[in-house]
Amino acid sequence: MRHRLLAALAALPLLLLPAAPAAADPAPARYAALGDSYAAGVATGPYDPASGDCHRSPRGYPALWAAAHSPAAFVNATCNRAATADVERDQLPRVPADATLVTLTVGGNDLGFAEAAGACLPPLTSDTGCDRALDESERRLTEELPHRLDTLYTALHSHAPDALVVVTGYPHLLATGTTCWVGTDARRARFAALADRLDDLTRLRAEKHGFAFADVRPAFTGHEVCTAQGPEWLTRIVLLPLWESFHPTAAGQSDGYLPAVTAAAE
Repeated sequence: MRHRLLAALAALPLLLLPAAPAAADPAPARYAALGDSYAAGVATGPYDPASGDCHRSPRGYPALWAAAHSPAAFVNATCNRAATADVERDQLPRVPADATLVTLTVGGNDLGFAEAAGACLPPLTSDTGCDRALDESERRLTEELPHRLDTLYTALHSHAPDALVVVTGYPHLLATGTTCWVGTDARRARFAALADRLDDLTRLRAEKHGFAFADVRPAFTGHEVCTAQGPEWLTRIVLLPLWESFHPTAAGQSDGYLPAVTAAAE
């Protein structure tokens, strides 16, 4: 009995200590989205009339992330056809200096991806014209894009030094090893190799600047154009308007890009 009484008295100070306060919820993010048509949500429609020729859609991953997380502030500066220089000149000044999250998708237009797709993927295009376009894209990737990314990333870090920056890659546009009228299998394989080189370069440069990288290729696997596995999450050739061709669909944005960006932003 005496031992039980002493043990109870010894534990009494612990019982009298105040309970630790519950952890406060993190403050809502101040979010800015930058980048090209893949970030703007081109081909998902309907477009925000106020975005004009930038063709921003509420189904693009930036708008979807904002709708799911209710940030304290949201600036969507993404724009159709934007390259790295366009982002630095036209979009970066719109980012608040106190932004806590910035997402960025850019690089494809610097390589002339749209021009290469036009030269390689429609029926009756020549191997000579396709090879010439892809050779030029590969030259730009090797000789020009590394410096362009470094310049943009340095400017972004200086402009919003406290922000978590999530840089995304691009998916493989086309599946290989299937029967499909969109490009030959050899052309589709070369596009996939170019996307891999672009994503690898983007990841290395982003990590060099302390940014996170969101790789969307795993999510899009089995959902490329010409896939034999699941529904395609990228548009095929769209004649009107042509610039909607080979862009993520609404499912590609919500099930491909959004989860990758959300995971990288945590």
